[in-house]
Amino acid sequence: MVLVAGAVGLARQRSPSTAASRRSPAAETTNPSTESPSTSQHVAARPYLFARPAVARFLAGQPVSITAAVVNTRTGESFVYRPGTRAITASIMKVDILETLLAETQAGDRDLTEDERELSHRMIDESDNDAAEDLWELVGGAPAVARYNARAGLKDTAPNEAGYWGLSTTSALDQVRLVQQICYPSEVLSRSSRRYALDLMTHVDPAQAWGVSAGPAPDATVALKNGWLPYEGAWHVNSIGCVRGDGRDYVIAVLVGDASTESGGIHSIEGLSRLVWAKLAPSTSGPHDLRR
Repeated sequence: MVLVAGAVGLARQRSPSTAASRRSPAAETTNPSTESPSTSQHVAARPYLFARPAVARFLAGQPVSITAAVVNTRTGESFVYRPGTRAITASIMKVDILETLLAETQAGDRDLTEDERELSHRMIDESDNDAAEDLWELVGGAPAVARYNARAGLKDTAPNEAGYWGLSTTSALDQVRLVQQICYPSEVLSRSSRRYALDLMTHVDPAQAWGVSAGPAPDATVALKNGWLPYEGAWHVNSIGCVRGDGRDYVIAVLVGDASTESGGIHSIEGLSRLVWAKLAPSTSGPHDLRR
């Protein structure tokens, strides 16, 4: 995989001088939940997704540090692999910046300006760092993003206070919570804001449409954002998104740290994504459209 210029996710014209803070990886485990992002109905727990033999064997054989979270919105079940593990965001932080911008325009009872739309398009669809830097500064930087995250229910995400937004830290579960605000009815984002963000995330540059898009059938709808960053001798590669089609409806976040190469991190993400798609196969299926 070729590194696309400007997509590494560090703040413009800045060189970080200290390592990003992360918690030590937690022991491998799962953390099921019975609450769906779109309903509070409780359902019976099924076997844990990440403990299923094929998935567990795949994860055990990976040479990288992985943490992941999945919410199956058809059953209301949530699954987390290595809960509490923090990862460097790289360019997936751009989704957080976008949501903060949209929430602020709603609070101001106004539409996005033409410039804001252009910057948002470049930031999400092209992963342009200069556009992200402009919007980061426009919304108010780390304090503003942190305020939005609190409203959205994120608990493990720390926007970088020095301004290196690509070195913010997060958890897979928080990234699922973040994507849920866009893909499903939200208390913090309006329907029009959600539709706008979904449109961006379903039209990313084809060269950047790897990751959690691996596995879903061609007629499935995938909204995603990826991040990739070489930092302190290792690659940090992340993919977040939501998938709907062939009877499946789920949110997924896979965060990889300590990869020796970018392509190695992508390989691990896509291998897990294919297994998640396969393991969430329903008894009956049918096409769906994310843009509801």
